[in-house]
Amino acid sequence: MVRHLFLALVLGGATIAACGSSGSGHGTPPGSDASVPLDASSDGPSLITSNDGSVPQGVLAIAPLNPVLTAVSGQPAPTQQFTATVNGVATGAAWSFDRGELGTIDQSGLFHATGTLGGVGNVTASVGSQKATTTVTVNLQTTELGDPSYSPNPPDAGAGGYGGVGGGGAGAPPTQAQVGTLNGTPTADATVSLLYPYDGTVWPQGLLAPLLQWAPGSHTFDSAYVHIQEKNYEYKGYFAPNTTPFVNLPIPQQAWSTMAFSNAGASDPVKITVILGQGTTAYGPYSETWTIAQATLQGTIYYNSYGTALVKNSDSDDSYGKQYGAGTLEILPGATAPTLAAGVNSPNPSGDGSGCRVCHTVAANGQSLLTQASNSGASSYANTVRIDLANDTTGGAGTSLATNELAFPALYKDGSLLFASSGGVRDGQPTSALFALPAGTAVPGVTGLGSNLQAALPAFSPDGAHLSFDFWGGTLTGASALTGDQKSLTLLDFDGKTAFSNPRVAYTPPSGQAVTYSSWLPSSAGVVFEVELSGSAGWGYTWQQNTSELWWLDVASQTAHRLDALDGYGAGGAVYLPGNGSTHTPAQEVTLNYEPTVNPIASGGYAWVVFTSRRMYGNVAQLDPWTSDPRDYPWLDQVTDKKLWVAAVDLSGKAGTDPSHPAFYLPAQELHAGNSRGYWTVEPCHADGQSCQTGDQCCGGYCQPGPDGGLECTSQPPSCAGQYEKCTQTSDCCGAPQGIVCVNGICTQPNPAQ
Repeated sequence: MVRHLFLALVLGGATIAACGSSGSGHGTPPGSDASVPLDASSDGPSLITSNDGSVPQGVLAIAPLNPVLTAVSGQPAPTQQFTATVNGVATGAAWSFDRGELGTIDQSGLFHATGTLGGVGNVTASVGSQKATTTVTVNLQTTELGDPSYSPNPPDAGAGGYGGVGGGGAGAPPTQAQVGTLNGTPTADATVSLLYPYDGTVWPQGLLAPLLQWAPGSHTFDSAYVHIQEKNYEYKGYFAPNTTPFVNLPIPQQAWSTMAFSNAGASDPVKITVILGQGTTAYGPYSETWTIAQATLQGTIYYNSYGTALVKNSDSDDSYGKQYGAGTLEILPGATAPTLAAGVNSPNPSGDGSGCRVCHTVAANGQSLLTQASNSGASSYANTVRIDLANDTTGGAGTSLATNELAFPALYKDGSLLFASSGGVRDGQPTSALFALPAGTAVPGVTGLGSNLQAALPAFSPDGAHLSFDFWGGTLTGASALTGDQKSLTLLDFDGKTAFSNPRVAYTPPSGQAVTYSSWLPSSAGVVFEVELSGSAGWGYTWQQNTSELWWLDVASQTAHRLDALDGYGAGGAVYLPGNGSTHTPAQEVTLNYEPTVNPIASGGYAWVVFTSRRMYGNVAQLDPWTSDPRDYPWLDQVTDKKLWVAAVDLSGKAGTDPSHPAFYLPAQELHAGNSRGYWTVEPCHADGQSCQTGDQCCGGYCQPGPDGGLECTSQPPSCAGQYEKCTQTSDCCGAPQGIVCVNGICTQPNPAQ
């Protein structure tokens, strides 16, 4: 099964693909002189020179300079005629434009805007060896009455919910009276508020459109106006209810994609304003500001799902008296719902739960998934199995390893090694050790671990040089003797073969708290980890009132800081998560974050963290946060809050500060299931000669034009590496002079200026 690398496409993302760079930061900035001297040795027209013939006086120029065009939906796309002159005399020129998604220019100099995206591109005229460049800005304005995808009889929403995000579906066209109400002067009402998304969210490009959700107060709204503004795109949408009560509305997918790919990044904030109508009165405005990262997310997410409808393997019945399922799911290309990656059906009522596959770990290279299977009933999951994600022939059952009880291990970056978890959670080893994959046999001659180390929930760094874990028990000897305390985040160095060294306790939480899950940032310079605050379920669990926060550690200084914005804290420590006044309170919401894992590939200047949270999801999921066991509630008719969320973290975060941003709901996860512990991986790599879109899809590391002009994988290094291609240092990257950096062996954008 081939998995598309772009999470943008995995999540059913945009049909618009940005070509080249966006924004006006490249080429000649607006307002500058686009004229350049024309060399006397060029093949251009005759030139006037000084008396001694040494200083060329001819000048190649473009007119007009830096024009601004406005494309309006429903009207013909605008054009702009450019001319080239030498000393004011018109001359022929070769014309080019660097952003084909914005428009094209013919060889007469006539520019045609596509009318599908806004932004700034560079027009270049070439005469001989000389060039002159100016910018052209395309502004786009769209007005819609209802969502173009609206249908009075919509198809089944599927496992992921409508549009992969849930809610009542596309907004209907409003009446003219409703449009008139929404265009009037709105009345402020503090009892009405936006619940989701959050103000300050950093979004990637190419994501499924989010679901706007609001608390209506005492109102029964019958219309909504959505206004989106950024530098080069403005959207106005008017909508009637998609369902009753009218409490949520998806942003139309085309409008969302156009906004994301027309955006210029941190310097181009997106302002969204919502006005709600009831009868002849409008209420609002309710506004937020967002940032668009200038990249699509890379990788596939695999995650636990309890109560999934995609497999039937329980040894008991749900609240309806029927069998339910538990498995590891993945999100496939272009889908708005997940599919089953690990787990098999088993009979009921005689089923023994042996088809369950949830306690998983996935190698960063996307080749191997390890999970636990039962041999002797649901009470025992000692059997560790491996699934070859590139070529699974077991139907999701997996192949048993030579060693049992290897639950929740650390997998080395290429999937060749396994470091066993010990202590804290079930089905681990008595003491931690190193094993070889795919067989699962012990690696001989390992040093630096001692004889009784219990390293719980370990994780390798992306570069393979370090290991993090909860120091559950045993001793380590380095600069000083260290003893396990069942709570501290501890680090080891690793040579990639058999030698561990340099043990150090990096962070010890206060009394009564403990570090559990940890995951490294792509640079291997920081660790994101969970701090368990309290609970009755036992160490490392996400249920029965266990509460947790997410933190990060700067490895060099061993300085830890809470990820405030990710957890739900705003300026001055105030909680921005809304709560609902009954099942969810803001003070509780910020303590319901668990199990972080980090995308090994940095995108758009950010690291991306996927984590489990029991916070409410707007008005779609507002049950008691601990309601997620399908045996205890009507799970097919109600939506549990146990879901996966994603947050951006600045690559350039400073030690002792919070580099995180407010999170967003992960689209395409199963809406009615309890979802947890996402693992972010690249897809299994493509061999040389296979088609590709980016270099990190390729085993050889590079994606370059092939003989037929299409992109294909190669091991042959080009003169410089493009974005997402392999590198060993920043100077290997084509865009290094413009700020592109080498992170985790891949060329990527730097952190944007905030």
